[in-house]
Amino acid sequence: MTSTANDLARLLAKARQAGQLAEFDATLLPDDPGQAHAAALGAIDTGRIAAWKIGGANAWSQQVFGNAELFYGALLTEETAGDTERHALDRLVAPRAEPEIMLEIAQWPPAPDAPLFGRMSLGFEIPATVLPVAARSALCGQILDRAGAGGLWLGKAQPFDGAMLCDEMAVSFRLNHAAPQTGRGGDVFGGPLGSALLFLGQALRRNAPLRAGQWIATGGLVPSCPVHPGDHVEARAGNLHARLEFA
Repeated sequence: MTSTANDLARLLAKARQAGQLAEFDATLLPDDPGQAHAAALGAIDTGRIAAWKIGGANAWSQQVFGNAELFYGALLTEETAGDTERHALDRLVAPRAEPEIMLEIAQWPPAPDAPLFGRMSLGFEIPATVLPVAARSALCGQILDRAGAGGLWLGKAQPFDGAMLCDEMAVSFRLNHAAPQTGRGGDVFGGPLGSALLFLGQALRRNAPLRAGQWIATGGLVPSCPVHPGDHVEARAGNLHARLEFA
């Protein structure tokens, strides 16, 4: 791993803490996704990882990043909230929101006599990249920036029901009073469950610090939209419903 990848990951972490864009030459980005994943984890306290977000999990993201496989980023305890009515956008740079199915790891390492996922939730992933504009479409830039980690909001959790997470699962998402965007579970590659399993395979290969109780945000079910304090979002997926206001 080059020192530049580590330096850039630390620079991005500092920019996120300050709530401002990082400044660096995009040509310094590494070109090895494995190196970028390692550097991103090296810049944070991995003991505080509460969730993982999956990037490049749908056709519109893949078109931008040109990824051949999914990528991922860690979300820390302070970046993850659940089952509240309002979520603060403090210090997030140009935040966006998209509905996603979240799956909770029930046991790690897996055991043949125990379920892999314990609970599920419909929530909102809130990407807020601090990458310079010239680096935003670069795959390794996104990985170094923890896939644009900004925040993750979990709606009310219910027991895991894999049968609901099919390709034909109906999805709708509304910002304020705009016409809703609609989609289906299959708009995420492999569906939400397949996406989570693909992530776990990658995470194992890259020695990511997985633990029971961590949540996996399985990928945007519709394209994200910008959000601001005072906005509210609402989503439905199968029999799950979530609504959130931003402050």
